[in-house]
Formats: sequence, structure tokens, C-alpha cells
Amino acid sequence: MAATVKDLIREVKEGRFREDLFYRLNVFPIHLPPLRERREDIPLLASHFVKKYNQALGKAVASIHPKAVETLLNYRWFGNVRELENTIERAIVLADGSEIDKENLPAEIQEFEEGVPYPPVEEEECSIKKASKSLEINLIQKALKRTRGNHTHAAKLLEITHRALLYKIKEYGIREKDV
Repeated sequence: MAATVKDLIREVKEGRFREDLFYRLNVFPIHLPPLRERREDIPLLASHFVKKYNQALGKAVASIHPKAVETLLNYRWFGNVRELENTIERAIVLADGSEIDKENLPAEIQEFEEGVPYPPVEEEECSIKKASKSLEINLIQKALKRTRGNHTHAAKLLEITHRALLYKIKEYGIREKDV
């Protein structure tokens, strides 16, 4: 079994994919639309991943709060099912009780709005370095606010090491009293 997001027929015609390999793989093609085009699958898949990671992580998360489900349904899932799976695994790790809350989801999923770039970048700004810096500062401030200044928990939310967080706070001159 093999999967790709490429149009292999076009790739073969344009000489970017070996024709013999295409015919070897193309025995029984199945077209599966991306997760963002089949949102009705999200709750079922999320439930499956909750069971899977409860067992793997020794947790007892029983459900996903309706607001969290709504948030999952509104997101575009650029990384498809793998991104959803990683999101649920992370949420289970962060969940305090028996339910995944919206707050257990990554900030970019919680704050996602269709058609709105995340985070907003000045229209004249074309520097990836400046936009990345702005994004990092924004996310660090949100994580520190959400965790009431707890660096260890903020680092977990940001999915970086505690040491990396301290370095970035110093590098960007983030004053925690302003958060």
C-alpha cells in the first residue's frame, strides 16, 4: 500500500515519476479526500485516538468536551489524519480530568479561523524572519498567560524544552509582568 498527495498520472507525463513504478503501484487505486473535506469523520477518528492513547499512556480520558469537538471540526487539518492523531495524543497528555477540553488543544487549532492567516502579519511585511519572530513572541506570551507564568507547563504547551523557552524569553525581551 502506498499513499501520495501528488497526481501521479501528471507526474509520469511530465517525467517526474517513473512510469514502471507507477504501474506497479497502480493496481487498485483508492482516492481518499483530505480530512478537511470529510469533517464528519473527525469525531469518530478523535474517539478512536482517545481510546488508543488512553491505553498507550495509561490515562482515563472518557470524552471530548463539545466545545473541543466544535473546535476540531472548524480546523482545516493541513496535516490530515496524522495531525489529528498527534493533536489528540497531546490533548490526552495535557488533560487533567476525564475529558479533553478546548484548552488542551494547541493554540493554532483553538484560534484558527477559515481564511484568516495565523498569526496576522503586516501586509507590507515580507520577511520570514520577522514574521517568525512575531509568531514566536505571540505564542510564548499566550502560553505564559495560559499557564500563569509557569515555564515548565508553557514549554510543554509550546512543544519546546524548558531551556529553549528561557532562551527565547531572554532573546525576545519578553517581560512576564506584561503577559
